[in-house]
Amino acid sequence: MKRFTAAICVALTLAACARSTNAPPKSQPAVALATARIGTFVETLSATGRIGAPAGAVTKLSFAEPGILTSTNVTIGQHVGAGQALAQLDVSGLSLSAEQAQADANAAAANAQQSAVDRTSAKIAVDRAAVARAESLYAAGVAPLKDAQTARAQLAADLAEAQTATAQVRSAGAQVESAQARAALAQRDLANGTLRSPIDGVVTAIYKRPGESVDSATPVIAIAPGSSGDVTLDVTSADAARVRRGDPVRVVVPGTGLQSLGRVAGVSPALDPATQAATVVVSGLPSGAPGGSAVQATIDVARDRGIIIPQSAIVEDPQTGKTLVFVQITGKDGAPQFAQRTVAVAQRNATQAFISRGLRAGERVAAQGGFALLAPF
Repeated sequence: MKRFTAAICVALTLAACARSTNAPPKSQPAVALATARIGTFVETLSATGRIGAPAGAVTKLSFAEPGILTSTNVTIGQHVGAGQALAQLDVSGLSLSAEQAQADANAAAANAQQSAVDRTSAKIAVDRAAVARAESLYAAGVAPLKDAQTARAQLAADLAEAQTATAQVRSAGAQVESAQARAALAQRDLANGTLRSPIDGVVTAIYKRPGESVDSATPVIAIAPGSSGDVTLDVTSADAARVRRGDPVRVVVPGTGLQSLGRVAGVSPALDPATQAATVVVSGLPSGAPGGSAVQATIDVARDRGIIIPQSAIVEDPQTGKTLVFVQITGKDGAPQFAQRTVAVAQRNATQAFISRGLRAGERVAAQGGFALLAPF
């Protein structure tokens, strides 16, 4: 009985081993496939910003003279032309000063005109003739020496008077110039009582109201360039170095469905001291988008030709740190299998990966589910 039982156990063990040897291999996980292809990889940068000119283009205007604001002549959002009056100070005192300065200039001009009248030229001509006659008569022994001396003294006196008159004319001219300069300054101060727009633009802010005191350090009104055909983006300094004039840009106004395709019009070489961000100006805003709207943009900064596969095909091995893809191969039994391969990823975005080394065009890779292939079967 014991021998029979042992024989049964041996038979059962051999049967179990036979079943284990003849069992079919466990199948690999099912994954989606993609074909590595030669294509153009577009490298992009994401940025946010707003519709409108760069912040630095906004001009805050203030009066050159201190005073009391009497009126503002514009409203926020109003388009204004260069030279248009925007606000007004109380100029009653300035007006009186300008009138007084102009009166002083007129008086100085009249005085200079009187000083310029020639009162000595004719006398000097007569004196010269008298000197010549007295000296001639003295030489002939007809007249005494004192007559010639008297004639010479009169000529000298009149020449001195002429020099004094010339100096008075110069002084009067200088007084005229000084008075006219004071009158011009007074007129300028009077003109500065009106705040005017330096450019064609749009009023973006009014900081002061009538009755308030202002000075040259107090902004009263802000003006932005009138053109609203630009989009302003903020990018990091590193990203700004990769952006070039003419790069294509896709602009989207979130929540509105408005979008457009534009191009980089310029890149600011300076950084904002507060945010350390650079400014990129894009031409071509979404049609119908109001000024100041927030936007999201994608800038195409580079295009490379090479092997392209889906980004989802890239697997980062957590144990080795290697960047892998799983390439479909044919096993010894003729069945398709996957072999892991280390690749070099030059660039990647949300959907694609640009492979610089490790794959050939036409090879099939696991497009999704690659992590399942890392596990032992």
